[in-house]
Amino acid sequence: MSLGESFDEVIAAARLGADWAVAVIYRDLHPRLVRFFRSQESREADDLVGEVWLAVAQGLALFDGDEAGLRAWVFTIARRRLVDHRRRAAFRRTDAVDTVALAERPGADDAERDALATLVSADVLRRVGEVLSPEQAEVVLLRIVADLDVDSVARIVRKRPGAVRRSSGWPRFSRPSRNTGCRQGDL
Repeated sequence: MSLGESFDEVIAAARLGADWAVAVIYRDLHPRLVRFFRSQESREADDLVGEVWLAVAQGLALFDGDEAGLRAWVFTIARRRLVDHRRRAAFRRTDAVDTVALAERPGADDAERDALATLVSADVLRRVGEVLSPEQAEVVLLRIVADLDVDSVARIVRKRPGAVRRSSGWPRFSRPSRNTGCRQGDL
């Protein structure tokens, strides 16, 4: 459908808000918009068409051009809404994961447990006993070998959790000692 010679009259009335004129433009362009969006994003087509018509309604009073210009303007808005939609969808994209597989996966927020798991070897365990005091070695071994949390180790050695954290000697594993000249690789 083409408005042809009546376009100037219709667009002038539509700029002033005449319902009949807006209806004529709607009947002319709406099926094209629907086809465009259904070919691009079939699930979101109706919502995107609605967004385009809202933008057209807001900017129609400022439009200046011929019938081809109106179509170009409306489809420019349509394309921009499509691009915006795809950006939002990409930003919010999630991949479905089987809940059983997710439940079996260890949490990524337990870095200490991951670090402890890598320390379990005969060499490291022997070295812990050589480098640390007997009290510190006991705490570290309970944490590593028994895979106990700080509160459990504190109950076992009858100390407060803060004392267990301090006596576990972890700072010696993570940074060099300033007084002894010991480097991180010396352990």
